[in-house]
Amino acid sequence: MKKLQYSTMMFLSFLTLAIGVIGNGRRAISLETPTPSLRRITVAEATGKTGSTPTLYLVPGYGLNISFIPTGEIIEKVWLDNPQFITLDVDGCLAGLSRQACPQPGATVVHLRRIEELDIPGLPRTNSTLLTVITTSRTGRRVYTFRLSKGSGMPQYHTVEVIVSAEVALARQTSFVSLTSSGGDWQTIENGVRVAVERRLLRQGSPLWYRIENFLQRLKSGSSTIEAANLSGISVELVGKLQELGARQQPINNSSPSLPQS
Repeated sequence: MKKLQYSTMMFLSFLTLAIGVIGNGRRAISLETPTPSLRRITVAEATGKTGSTPTLYLVPGYGLNISFIPTGEIIEKVWLDNPQFITLDVDGCLAGLSRQACPQPGATVVHLRRIEELDIPGLPRTNSTLLTVITTSRTGRRVYTFRLSKGSGMPQYHTVEVIVSAEVALARQTSFVSLTSSGGDWQTIENGVRVAVERRLLRQGSPLWYRIENFLQRLKSGSSTIEAANLSGISVELVGKLQELGARQQPINNSSPSLPQS
């Protein structure tokens, strides 16, 4: 009997240790490869000017928002080609979606949800479909298209923001200087990161810190600033702020482990 109790205790101890190791491992992986909850897509990408339609993945149990708030546009109409596995809603009132008349038609956010696949006569079963969004603003009307596909596991993002082109965003930043991967530009930004960490504006090891590190690696490898920022999931505005912080400090000797003094 004592031998059985001892074996049971040993098994429980081993199980507890194993769970702890797995838990710590997951935390380490989560820290090293953070998953952003926000994805940004430029107007040029979503209107097909870059040559490819953005693909968005929907997974069971999680919704996905497509926000046009950053562009200042109003949604007039939406078309979902295959509603067999997706439900669609908006934050306003649109003809065709609302059961009542819309006194002030328009919306700014589209909400999508993955559902159990329905059997709709006349529609073939597919793993993806097309979402079309018609918007209007003071500058005119636009047609946006998104490819919606079935996904699995945990979602990579919960909200997709449609933003103005990076070139326009750059032009709006009066204090922002054009950046390239040559010269000391990336060093200025890297210096700005160190200043931000020192001033506790940025926490080393945080998801944002890892995205900035990814941006710097892409910049050093020869990517343009706009491309590196988009692929790393950081805004051009943030790059400008880091450059501004770094430009105010004296250049840092890379061999020195000390942080710059503010």
